[in-house]
Amino acid sequence: MKRLLSLLLVLALALPFAAFAENDEELDIEVIVEDVDLDETDSVPADAAPLPPELQAELASSLESKDYVPTALDNNNLYINPNLPGNVINILLLGVDTRNAELIENDVKLADVQMILSYNYDTGAIKLSSILRDTLVVNPNTGKNRPINESYQSYDAKNIFHDNPQRSVATVNYNFEMNIQYYVTINFHGVAAIIDTIGGVDVDLTKGEAWNINYYIKKNGSRIGRTYGTGQSHPALEVKDGVQHLDGIQALMYARLRKSLSPKYDMGGDWQRTVRTRHLMDLLLQKVLKMGAMDLLDLVGTAVEYINSNMNVNTMADLVLQVLRSGITEKLGKSDSLIEQFRIPMGDAETGDKTWSYDPDSGKIFMSRNNGNFQKNIEGLHEFIYGKYYPANP
Repeated sequence: MKRLLSLLLVLALALPFAAFAENDEELDIEVIVEDVDLDETDSVPADAAPLPPELQAELASSLESKDYVPTALDNNNLYINPNLPGNVINILLLGVDTRNAELIENDVKLADVQMILSYNYDTGAIKLSSILRDTLVVNPNTGKNRPINESYQSYDAKNIFHDNPQRSVATVNYNFEMNIQYYVTINFHGVAAIIDTIGGVDVDLTKGEAWNINYYIKKNGSRIGRTYGTGQSHPALEVKDGVQHLDGIQALMYARLRKSLSPKYDMGGDWQRTVRTRHLMDLLLQKVLKMGAMDLLDLVGTAVEYINSNMNVNTMADLVLQVLRSGITEKLGKSDSLIEQFRIPMGDAETGDKTWSYDPDSGKIFMSRNNGNFQKNIEGLHEFIYGKYYPANP
């Protein structure tokens, strides 16, 4: 059972690795996880074999022992597109920039990571779509055009901050005509522990990535010790191109890289950081699928301490069961990647097909609705996930 939940948590939690604070001089590491969207009556095939009672009991016990309590969203106010096919589950993955070790409610945070994890029941395909954190979108609750990473927060009449994952889900659905109903949020403190639990991960690094990982860890060694308290040392990586083994902290640094503190290297900004995040997610999924259940025994207990979600135990179990029955393990070794990847905004300046404008002073990314660029991204996202566009209001 722990293997089942572990797989789900890696599918949903591994993405948050890109949520980092603005100041790259500091080691302010935080995480968001995504969420899993699953309608138990419509999305799960009717002939799906039920999860054995003993596994259901173990899953429930794992979660209850950690005081896991699903939150609730108001599905009537999520701006769900009813025209999307039911053979695909779309999961919103959110990464927040809290500074606390635990994921504390109403601790001021931004959802710097916004990713949609899509699973196709018919084909078994897993797809991952990033939305850059500074992309300007309309918040349907306020009507204001704001960066999407602000959608996780709201302030009451007394200007007191409140977590609002409802707004995050609604904002993605409203702007991109999606049908997400569930979310998962994770704290970055848990990410390092999760990666260490599975024995670290091998990543093909560039020379610049290796140099910057070493720099950040050396510069922030005392902060790392206070934050994680493991007493673990982090041997310096070789400053060269090639595959190297990363522990949890080093993997976090890999995903965190946005700009280089050496003029010799270009880290590609937030654009390339989302690429690293998706790549790390893929590598972790491949490793989990190769490991035995005993090796993952402690992963669930580690992970659930750092998340909140509106998914219940049955939803988690049903989704993971479908993934495991999809034949995904047969794809190991046959491809460099198990996950197809996409990014909003679409296009690149170098190739002349970009659909966005960038303000270097504010760091904001703008997709015009007047010239059709925003619509191109909506249609591109649907085509990536479904093969065609399904307008919310045909």
